[in-house]
Amino acid sequence: MTSVASGQTARLPQPRRAAFGPLVGHLLRREIALSHRSSLIGAGWPLVRQLVQLAVLVFVFSHVLDLGVPDYPAFVYCGLLGWSWFTTALTQSTTAIPDNRNLAMRPGFPTIVLPLLAVLVPLVDLAIALPVLIVLLLVDASLQWTIVLLPLLLLVQGVLSLGLAWLCSSLTVFVRDIPHLVGVALVLGFYVTPVYFDVARVPEQYTWILRLNPMAVLLEAERAVLLGTPFPPVANFIAVVGFSVLLALGGWAAFRRLAPLFADEL
Repeated sequence: MTSVASGQTARLPQPRRAAFGPLVGHLLRREIALSHRSSLIGAGWPLVRQLVQLAVLVFVFSHVLDLGVPDYPAFVYCGLLGWSWFTTALTQSTTAIPDNRNLAMRPGFPTIVLPLLAVLVPLVDLAIALPVLIVLLLVDASLQWTIVLLPLLLLVQGVLSLGLAWLCSSLTVFVRDIPHLVGVALVLGFYVTPVYFDVARVPEQYTWILRLNPMAVLLEAERAVLLGTPFPPVANFIAVVGFSVLLALGGWAAFRRLAPLFADEL
């Protein structure tokens, strides 16, 4: 996440409890502006990266190694949107506190909003890219009415991401290896998350691994409401919802407990 501490920090809203929402909104707008400053394409870069990755995956797994998945461009793009949001949020959140040291050291500033920003900024990128997916679905005449349920699934993914963001960002202040560990975990996670393959085509003896992966269950659910594919087992989905809430509460508690110690480490 680009540091939001640069520039005129004196103009930040005062971090009173009543001003928490305006503070987050101000920092979110500032972060988006800073991340696209001096860029020709600006906010279009995340979309460009996803479209390039989409083209590569479609070519490889539709022509070179055909996975036999119907409507593969829409199928894989749906997976890319959810996975890209998750990985970007988690990657940026791990360094959210050190990267914004000036804000974190500011008396009275609620440092807990910094990992929240790391989750919200790539959500804006997802919102920009979502119309492309809708166009793909319209072209294939496979747009489902259940798309109205997508915000609820994104809310669950956001809660999951935020719990991990709070936990990883607070630990990074004390253990600077956390970003590297998270990077390795995300690389491995890509191969056990159905971003480019269909869970239904995975041998039965290995599906239990995917059922233990919250992002695998969420991507499967998101595809179900967007493409009409089978919804994951209800028990697994409920477990993911419960796990996400508990993780968010645990991450919040850990962050609040460790935040008073940040100044000594930063």
